[in-house]
Amino acid sequence: MSEATPDFRAEQRRTGVWRNRFLALLDRTPVPTAICQLDGTITVANPAFAEALSTRPSHLRDRRVLEFFQAKVQRDYERLVAGLHRGRARLVIAVQFPGGAGELTVQAVSDDEGSGLLITLRITPVPTDVHLSDRESEILRMIAGGATSAAVAAELGITGDGVNYHLTRMSDRFGVPNRTALVARAYSLGLLDPTTWPPR
Repeated sequence: MSEATPDFRAEQRRTGVWRNRFLALLDRTPVPTAICQLDGTITVANPAFAEALSTRPSHLRDRRVLEFFQAKVQRDYERLVAGLHRGRARLVIAVQFPGGAGELTVQAVSDDEGSGLLITLRITPVPTDVHLSDRESEILRMIAGGATSAAVAAELGITGDGVNYHLTRMSDRFGVPNRTALVARAYSLGLLDPTTWPPR
């Protein structure tokens, strides 16, 4: 086996230097960013991306990005899956994730080593001044107490679809993916009193 030439070793050193510079820049950028394989497996994620998911970058490596994000619209989820597998040039969709919501941008990138995906997350700010109607407050209080949509509907004299409509609207305004997260966000915003039971 022949030894590497001085030119080849110098090129390897330059490549290593640029890789280290890139990783240092990635770590310092405040934009939640991850680099993935075409199937969505995370290769590297920066601290901002990990923080958005309440974890550490090392815990994201080799995990599928779709484990953490849910598209707000099923059609968008299907587009995202197709985009991941095809390495689509650029795709932006609204997503929800544990503790928040935002927009996920998936962009295909390629170099001499092959193709991959650059994924960035724009987090929707959490509302700090949320006002609820009397009906919304009543629905939220009952859901927080463990009532089903059917039970809330029967108690308030509205349809189950009406209850779900109000829950969906509140979830969108609070930037949360489901009713459990909605209740948690309501407590964190002071809309429910944590010292009383049943909730009010």
